[in-house]
Amino acid sequence: MTGTVIKGTVRRAAALAGATTVLLVTSALLAGPASAEVPVGWGTQEPVDKLFVLGVMVGVPVLLFVLIIAAVYLPSVARGERVAPGATGPQDQWLGGRRNAGEIASSPTTTASGGVLTGADAQTTDGGASARW
Repeated sequence: MTGTVIKGTVRRAAALAGATTVLLVTSALLAGPASAEVPVGWGTQEPVDKLFVLGVMVGVPVLLFVLIIAAVYLPSVARGERVAPGATGPQDQWLGGRRNAGEIASSPTTTASGGVLTGADAQTTDGGASARW
């Protein structure tokens, strides 16, 4: 199933790139020279190469697009996460999670009123969302 998803994504990206290319090339070919005169005092203007203009107008946005995509996807790929469409999310993590009963009994626990519970009292009030009423 992953192969068909990737093929569909590649086809859509190719169709979008083709349509964008046709639009840009057509607009560049249809754009004729301006019929306005150069204002007095400006002097003579050097013609600009159309390939340079096309490179700036297409190359810069494509470069920015690639940089943004890299900034979004590279950290996830570096962490080993799957970034394919339909991939499952990362496993839930509980950092500094619940301690076992032996660790709770050995460490003092502070009550809401400021007192310290130790031993058996600390085991019954281990804190957290214990789902007890």
